[in-house]
Amino acid sequence: MRLWLLGALGLLSLSLAGCDSDQIQVIQVAPPGAVIPRKPPEGDDVAQAQGETVTASARNAERGGEVQKAQPTPVGQSITLEGGLNYETVKAGTGEELTPGRVGVINYEGTLDDGTVFDTTKKRGTPAEFTFGTNKLIPGWERAVPGMKVGEIRKLTIPPLLGYKDEDKKGIPPNSTLHFEIELVGVK
Repeated sequence: MRLWLLGALGLLSLSLAGCDSDQIQVIQVAPPGAVIPRKPPEGDDVAQAQGETVTASARNAERGGEVQKAQPTPVGQSITLEGGLNYETVKAGTGEELTPGRVGVINYEGTLDDGTVFDTTKKRGTPAEFTFGTNKLIPGWERAVPGMKVGEIRKLTIPPLLGYKDEDKKGIPPNSTLHFEIELVGVK
């Protein structure tokens, strides 16, 4: 028993001898509770497997990947993008262009395939404001609205994958194709 106690005391004294306070250095990187902003990597390189390329696809938009702005079409001509998103310029705009990160002031009406109106700013009598490029909107809007110019009216046909998918939203059945007529009235 005495041998064990002597060994324990010896280890304790060696441990304490190694804790010289002059050798401890505390480096403060930020005050407690501070938020340290993260800087994104510089350059256009995106981490990817060798031999792969990054494309703006419906799946990319769904996961929040960066996509190109949908440029206006000639009036009356429609374009179908990858993933089945279709848009058409009904009236050309001449004002400022809506770009990702900006707020679009928008009048809109959303309908289902059977013509049922599920949402509209007409009833409210005032345009809605949405920030684009935040991936907080349905992917169809994130892909087809940036690129519009103030005064432009655009029709969108959004397949379920780029809309609410299989979610049951108020007034919108699961797996619904969504139709919107959107007028960009301002950019902030």
